[in-house]
Amino acid sequence: MTAAAAGQPFDLDAAIAAAASETEAVPFDFIYKGEKYTVPPATAWPLRAQALIAAGEADEGMQLILEGTTYRDLSNAGMTMGELTVLLDAVGKHAGIGGLGNSSEPAGPGSTQT
Repeated sequence: MTAAAAGQPFDLDAAIAAAASETEAVPFDFIYKGEKYTVPPATAWPLRAQALIAAGEADEGMQLILEGTTYRDLSNAGMTMGELTVLLDAVGKHAGIGGLGNSSEPAGPGSTQT
């Protein structure tokens, strides 16, 4: 019987600590226009970043994800949204959680069964 089933609340802190001890989150290193950059492990990104990006505040959200001056440096180097999507997909695959870039478009009306 789990603690939650026994009337105790789920201990998220303990579950997080257990998950962290099982796998090591590894940063993602990459080269863009000859310069080396590092993205923190996707599992460590602030949840608020996703909300900001979804609300159209990509600059602020990406600054939370790409710590320090990395986002500014990539922007100054000319990174495009398409290139950022490629990077996020690679980071997600590296983390084993699939792509993190834009989701695919929904199926068109002619391609679904009725």
